[in-house]
Amino acid sequence: MVDSRKVVRGLRRSGVLRLVPKKLKLAVKSHLDFAAINREDWRQTYAEIMKRAYSGEQSTEKEVCIIQDWMLRHAYYEAACRELGVPYHLLDITKSDWVERLTEDSSFIYFMRPFVLSTLGRTVYEERSFFIANVLQRNLFPDFNSLWIYESKRRCANWLEYYNIPHPETRVFFERGDALDFIKSASYPLVFKTDIGSDAVGVRILHSEREARDVVRQCFGKGYKSNFYDPRDRNYGQVFFQRYLRDVREWRIIRIGESFFAYQKGKKGEFHSGSKVVYFCRPSEKLLDFSRNLLDRMGMNCMALDIFEDREDNYFVNELQAYYGANETGGYYYEDGREISLQDGQTVEMMVGGRPGRYYYDGGWHFEEGDFSRNAGCNLRVKLAFQQLGEPLPGWKV
Repeated sequence: MVDSRKVVRGLRRSGVLRLVPKKLKLAVKSHLDFAAINREDWRQTYAEIMKRAYSGEQSTEKEVCIIQDWMLRHAYYEAACRELGVPYHLLDITKSDWVERLTEDSSFIYFMRPFVLSTLGRTVYEERSFFIANVLQRNLFPDFNSLWIYESKRRCANWLEYYNIPHPETRVFFERGDALDFIKSASYPLVFKTDIGSDAVGVRILHSEREARDVVRQCFGKGYKSNFYDPRDRNYGQVFFQRYLRDVREWRIIRIGESFFAYQKGKKGEFHSGSKVVYFCRPSEKLLDFSRNLLDRMGMNCMALDIFEDREDNYFVNELQAYYGANETGGYYYEDGREISLQDGQTVEMMVGGRPGRYYYDGGWHFEEGDFSRNAGCNLRVKLAFQQLGEPLPGWKV
């Protein structure tokens, strides 16, 4: 008898599952226990991350708390703390006694990577992060504002508008009639997005008013279903449209303290996001200055930016992300036309001249070679969290 779970995992890892039509994916998800398949994959990834982590000498007496993530990506923080010699313990804040657990806990820092693959998950972790930061007034990392806009297209667009950050023109409607009036005079193609969704999941390029009308009908009817984590999760009662920018390059810029990383996202089909194609190339100082200045304006020092660059060298911020998919094995990486293979467990967010490293700002930009992206950037994140609280860990600055 064929094990359907093994078949699905094999298709997912090979990339073939990404080619399956959306309607077929939704039909398959309704008949298989995808949650169990995901949990098994997450446990395996967790075990691999922890197996690669080495134990460093203890560097501080301050103990931190790592909030458990349903997806088990808190493993990156665990591995980072082990390697940096930081005492830590885990805390599950999804249990019924979570208020008591948090109230009794007195950790120096609380590291959280929220679960955002469903509306329910994002809401639960958002409630807990608010409680930690604003009720208990503990040291939450990243800060609450960064987590609040994480994986919400609507909140991100509002945030960019408030801070007057250049971004593709965005319209959000909560009334069917307003949405229908808009699409009659809109320019096409037009981008539609669900509020949550990574790797271009929940994103459609609409090429006509007819396609846009169909999306509006779904959003203000039974709800728009994407091939996301939970087939019961629907985008309803709202519709999000964004101007389509032609012939652009997309950059991923990552800031952790004064450490910056940059690469270009390759395009597959209609999308850059989720293509798993990465081009390592030296960013211009203009792009680095643009990114640093706008993040300073928003008061954010631990954030990833997705930036469109048009033919006139204008920049438009597409999204802000507190966390991002790290460049690990399984992607397609190139530098100067040469394909690059990453070692098992290696994370590389920037490469210049065949050397992984970071750009560091100390009044000017300097490239520094080194393994600064280790554990999906969490080694840097832990160091930054201690550094900004006046308790820097030994070694280089962030």
